Amino acid sequence: MKLLIQIFLLVFFYNMNVFSGESGDLPGQEIKPSEEVFDEKPKEKEGMDVSGINEILEPKDTQITLPKNRLEQIFDQYFLAEINKDKLTIIGECEKNIADGNCFVVEPSKLSSHFNNYYFYTNSQNQVYSIIVFNDKKQGDLNKCKDKIIMWKDYFNSFDLTEKEPKDNSLNFILTDAPQQNSLEIFASCYSEKYRDISSSFSIKFFKNI
Repeated sequence: MKLLIQIFLLVFFYNMNVFSGESGDLPGQEIKPSEEVFDEKPKEKEGMDVSGINEILEPKDTQITLPKNRLEQIFDQYFLAEINKDKLTIIGECEKNIADGNCFVVEPSKLSSHFNNYYFYTNSQNQVYSIIVFNDKKQGDLNKCKDKIIMWKDYFNSFDLTEKEPKDNSLNFILTDAPQQNSLEIFASCYSEKYRDISSSFSIKFFKNI
């Protein structure tokens, strides 16, 4: 009985350390496989059935897929909240897209080298409901823009978002978190665009349905 208790304790501590990515893991840390930890076979005692020990020692797959979080903020700004003047600097105005709203050219404290313009759109309650970030410089190599599309798609994959049709386009993508309330839609594009006061070679548009 004492031997079985020791085995259960060893298995418990072994399984606590095999989950990759948990806090406390060292870079490149290696875990000894179970056959090295239990290299000495337990001695059988008279009347003890040890036929199930190998099954007990076998590590079980107990990985859990955690739910993804909703994307609620980007570039230091929460959606449907007033402009975060503590982390954003308003450097000008842009052309609004609703009659009772406003548009502000801002400079976030968290910048991306992919963009040189940040337009934040507010509604009549001064809440940011849309963000357009874009680069107005002409693209010399379309493959570089495709790489940006891949990077941003990977980034957004960490959040509770699904891709809308058409999928597998290397030059753009559309994401949404519908059917959640006040759903968010994200449009990323490598196509050249000109509308209102925007001239873009690469852009990402965030639109919050209200």
